[in-house]
Amino acid sequence: MNTILEQHTMFRILEMADLAVGDKLVNLGEILEIEASDYNYSLVIARMGQRQVWTFDKEMSLYVE
Repeated sequence: MNTILEQHTMFRILEMADLAVGDKLVNLGEILEIEASDYNYSLVIARMGQRQVWTFDKEMSLYVE
């Protein structure tokens, strides 16, 4: 059964390596900067009028608007 979210909203699921500056993460905000290290990615995200840093494992996938 489809949910209302699935019927009315278009999201993409992207691997971490496929994210780009300007992508908007669902429930977080727009990506301003991306920094890669050996094990993770640190994303600077515009959220609630602030620049916040969020760190994710390289193997993760995220929902993008």
